Amino acid sequence: MHNRIKRLEELVNGASELIGRLKEENEVLKKQVELLGAARGKAASNTAAARELADFKAKVRRRLERICVKIEKANDQQPGLFEEEDEQ
Repeated sequence: MHNRIKRLEELVNGASELIGRLKEENEVLKKQVELLGAARGKAASNTAAARELADFKAKVRRRLERICVKIEKANDQQPGLFEEEDEQ
């Protein structure tokens, strides 16, 4: 009976040590996953698709700037056209 209890204690201690090592390895793996994700994101930013997206955003920005200029010109020609009416 004593040998069985002693063996059970050894198994429990071995399992506890194994769980501790697995937790440490899990932390290391989590850090590696984070680093790989960051590296993949950095690499993806240099792809043709990312450049196309940046070009598209620049085109949209230029179009919006031109529209804003047109709105400002129209507002200068007809004051009050695009102004808010706070005096009611």
